[in-house]
Amino acid sequence: MLNAVLAGLGCLAVGGGLGFALRKYIYNYTIKKAKQEAADILAEAKDAVEIKALEEKERIQEIELEMWSKVEPDMLKVEGRIDELQELVDEKKQKVDATLAEEKKKIQAHENETRQAEKTVQAQEAELQKVRAAEKDLNREFTKLLSQKLNTTPEETKKQIAETLEQETLQRLQKWAEDYEEEVKEHAEQKAKRILDVALDRFARPYCAERGIGAVNFPDAHARKLLCDPQGENIKTLQDVCGCDIIVEPEMEMIGVAGFDPVRRELTRRTLERILKERKNLTPDFIRKVAENQKKELFRQIKNDGDNIAKELKQQDLHPEIKQMMGSLRYRYSFTQNQYFHCGEVGWLAGLLASELKLNIKQARRSGLLHDIGKSMDHAVDGGHAVIGADFIQARNEAPEVVHAVRAHHYDEQPSTDTAFLVIAADAMSGARPGARRSTIESYNQKVSELQDIARSFEGVTDCYVLSGGRECRVMVNGRKVDDAQSLVLGRKIANRIEDECNYPGQIKVVVVRETIVSETTKAHN
Repeated sequence: MLNAVLAGLGCLAVGGGLGFALRKYIYNYTIKKAKQEAADILAEAKDAVEIKALEEKERIQEIELEMWSKVEPDMLKVEGRIDELQELVDEKKQKVDATLAEEKKKIQAHENETRQAEKTVQAQEAELQKVRAAEKDLNREFTKLLSQKLNTTPEETKKQIAETLEQETLQRLQKWAEDYEEEVKEHAEQKAKRILDVALDRFARPYCAERGIGAVNFPDAHARKLLCDPQGENIKTLQDVCGCDIIVEPEMEMIGVAGFDPVRRELTRRTLERILKERKNLTPDFIRKVAENQKKELFRQIKNDGDNIAKELKQQDLHPEIKQMMGSLRYRYSFTQNQYFHCGEVGWLAGLLASELKLNIKQARRSGLLHDIGKSMDHAVDGGHAVIGADFIQARNEAPEVVHAVRAHHYDEQPSTDTAFLVIAADAMSGARPGARRSTIESYNQKVSELQDIARSFEGVTDCYVLSGGRECRVMVNGRKVDDAQSLVLGRKIANRIEDECNYPGQIKVVVVRETIVSETTKAHN
């Protein structure tokens, strides 16, 4: 039994060894066969790649041949054109070389001529030096003989000749100056009128018909009763906050506003109009509140007006305080002419005149715009408005030319620049145009009386007539007491008295007329 078991185990061991050996053989065989197949596949792939590369190369060669066949005619044409251009370049180069050689020959010939001319000039200079030396000898000899004849020294003779020449030259210059002055006088007025006419034709600024701050009227008896309280507190409060005197007469429906500051008068007017619209009892607190609101609105309007006038004349770089003062001129009037619009007109007219005379237009506009800025503060500062305005803008770093034009436009300073004279002319044009300024009956009568009194105060004056709305003073004199020369002096004296003692816009013309009375008697008929 044991032997059988052992035999069985031995058979199993032998069978297992044989199975393992067989399995290893099969595995090695399979690996070898797979490697052989992989090598075959790789070889086939290499052959396929080589065949594909050959096919691609052949295809590329075919494409190159096809493309070359297409472009070959064009290439041949280009090569032919290149050859033609090369021949043309060579031909032109030959021509240029020939021209250059010819020019070199000409230059060489010119240089030879120049050297020959230099030699000739040198010879002539040497001859000239000899002539000059001979001339000097002759001059010395002539001077010596002349001095002996005149019994003077050469220095004295030269001095006499120089003095004679100087006198003759001065006489010629004086004659030329007189002729030139006469010609200028003859044509200057005509030319000036033409320039003024052209400038006025070009001027198209809107006309301002304002004549002063409007009056304030009571809308009804109830409004008068509300404002005029028994204690007078309302009017007193209004005067305190606005800075103007309020005048209310029992028999008048208009409220009087008196004050030197035009802005305060405008503030008072606005405040009055606002509170008179109330239908309830007025109190000092309410009046103060209304006045404060109106003041803010008025200052805002002044700032806008200053900015607008600066923008209109393209002067936006003005100092803010200058713009503020220009805006306040909106409520300032001179002989019923609004000064805000007057300054705008003068600025435009000065610019137009400058353009006609080929001068600085912007500087002329700026000077004309600012010329009356002093009127916005002349109620608070002593002095003429031209000087006040010039000092004000000078402190705000305005250009010296503009400051001078403002200061000199009423001859507080002698005008010395073209711009200053243009501002004077533009100011006169704006103030003297028809309808620009007007006077009240009282002021006009007073002006006429003043002119007549001044004229009649001089000896020899028989009568005086004021014409052209106060712009001409025609003086009649006794021809036996005043001759032609005295009439010239008399006219100047009367004009000087008027300048010193009267206040007037523009200019006043003084005309002196000698009065001659002729009397004859006829014979009586029988």
